[in-house]
Amino acid sequence: RIEALQEDAAAPPIPAEEVARLEDLLNLSAKSPAALAHLRDLARVMPAIAAATDRMEARLDALAGRGIDVAALDFEASHGRTTLEYYDGFVFSFHAADPALPPVASGGRYDALTSVLGTGRSIPAVGGVIRPGIVADLKGAAPC
Repeated sequence: RIEALQEDAAAPPIPAEEVARLEDLLNLSAKSPAALAHLRDLARVMPAIAAATDRMEARLDALAGRGIDVAALDFEASHGRTTLEYYDGFVFSFHAADPALPPVASGGRYDALTSVLGTGRSIPAVGGVIRPGIVADLKGAAPC
């Protein structure tokens, strides 16, 4: 562990141009179609995000195919960075119109966690939680 920390300390800092790109990515907050377009632009200079951008587009297409108005869906690139740390892929949350309430539901993929718990076996996993108390409180409330 000490050796890894020493290697990290000796590594040169991330170039300012790359830091700016990462900040641009992590600050992205927009409706899903606009976010997808911005991610496509970023993928030209950050090719490592191209596959994730393709998966996002496929998800939006699948949702639209089910009659969901994807133009109304918010996207926030930094979502889950502080509250969903064990997720390592797509994460989601559903919110009520009242911003004071916690998410009605949230979840995502956590393949790396299952690899650790599964003693090295790669086990694809997805999970989530629905907060029934909030759902019950919202029953009869105006639609979001």
